[in-house]
Amino acid sequence: MAMEEKEEKKRHSTLKMVLGGAAIAAASCVVIPPLMKKSASKLYKAQSDTSDIDFDEMGPEIVPIDRNDGSSEQPSDIEE
Repeated sequence: MAMEEKEEKKRHSTLKMVLGGAAIAAASCVVIPPLMKKSASKLYKAQSDTSDIDFDEMGPEIVPIDRNDGSSEQPSDIEE
């Protein structure tokens, strides 16, 4: 009879471990992604410092091509 109790206890222990592992895996799939997104956003905002950039004196980033010289060459057509 003692042998049957040990086997039954072992089965219950294994079942508890499997169910516990599945519960932890499911919880981590639900909890960790939003937590990571929130913490990554806070970390990025804390590290990005724009106090030294003068936005009033910035010029355009895309400079238009001057077509007043009469040439019809595109920048990719220019041979070196």
